[in-house]
Amino acid sequence: MTVLGVAWGTFATVALLSFGAGLEVEMMKRAQAMGRGVMILWPNETARPWRGLPEGQRPRLDHRDLARLREEVPELETVCPETLRREVVARGDSVYRAVIAGVEPSYQDLRSMVPKRGGRFLSERDERETRAVAFLGDRIADQLFPGSNPVGQSVTIGGTRFTVVGAMEPKTQDSDYGGKDNERVCIPASTYAQRFGERFFDNLVMRAAPGVATDGVIASVTDVVARAKNFDPADEGALRWWDTTEADRIRSYAFLAMNVMTGGAGLLTLLVGGLGVANLMFLRVRARTAEIGLHLALGSTRRRVLTAVLLDGVLLTAFGGALGVSLAFAAGQLVALSPLSASVGQPSVSPALALGVVAILVLLGLTAGWFPARRAAAVDPILALGGQP
Repeated sequence: MTVLGVAWGTFATVALLSFGAGLEVEMMKRAQAMGRGVMILWPNETARPWRGLPEGQRPRLDHRDLARLREEVPELETVCPETLRREVVARGDSVYRAVIAGVEPSYQDLRSMVPKRGGRFLSERDERETRAVAFLGDRIADQLFPGSNPVGQSVTIGGTRFTVVGAMEPKTQDSDYGGKDNERVCIPASTYAQRFGERFFDNLVMRAAPGVATDGVIASVTDVVARAKNFDPADEGALRWWDTTEADRIRSYAFLAMNVMTGGAGLLTLLVGGLGVANLMFLRVRARTAEIGLHLALGSTRRRVLTAVLLDGVLLTAFGGALGVSLAFAAGQLVALSPLSASVGQPSVSPALALGVVAILVLLGLTAGWFPARRAAAVDPILALGGQP
């Protein structure tokens, strides 16, 4: 029962923390399917008058603003324009009403759009030469080209024939705007402007340079756009922002709090198991008093007796810990192989967690055996052989 108590405490600690780690990775993967660390900027309407202009002005973003941002905000790693509209995408008798996105090649990395094998995303040459090429979301590709490779084949968008250069690898996406990426068709921004007569962007997708705080980037971008479009930089209604890194931080803090509570609960369970080990060791020392006294009388040192009892405590704890870790690992493997893994992720035991549990178990075993070991080493051989503890 004592060993089972230690095993249960170890199982609870390792299993809960590993399941939490797997869930965190899965949620982060789903969130970053829309883009890693991206910020999206939409022009809105001004909410206050500024330099003779009344409120209600709507700033419009174009290529000149894009050039200003790339030149005046060095904290930006990447910025890409995006213009959206719904159009029917057709291939023969098969049709699909999809979101058409006019974007530049950097959109692929910003939005985590990985092409299937044999295909590619839009290139700089496509953009420069205003090519009629398209990159399909995986759901559209499956609908229009069931069982076949769409690369090199044609689709019709808004009366114009486009050559398919790639299709997206499927991904699980929780967050979106304007629809999921699997129902999106990306074409070059220059081609979009030419075919649909639209020179203004709906929004800008951007990412801060590594190590740069997004708050500062948002302030710098807002200032540049405000000067170009003549509105108050402090006017919060003029631009609408979605900083996905803020949600990432909140999620990280939430899982940190959950791990602290889970680890604390598991540690308390282990301590209860340690008390059981200490109690058992006291009983074992008491039951073996005469035997210990005989060993001392025959020349065994008190240090050897102390070490032997400590070793008993550590071995009991180690056996219970190994049993608990094995059960936690088996439970994690069962979940990883089951359909549940698609929702809760795959539980994972990190090296830091494994080393931490080993260190706690060793410390617990030494602590639980220390006082019984000292009592055993302090036995008077004469009294012990006389039947007195």
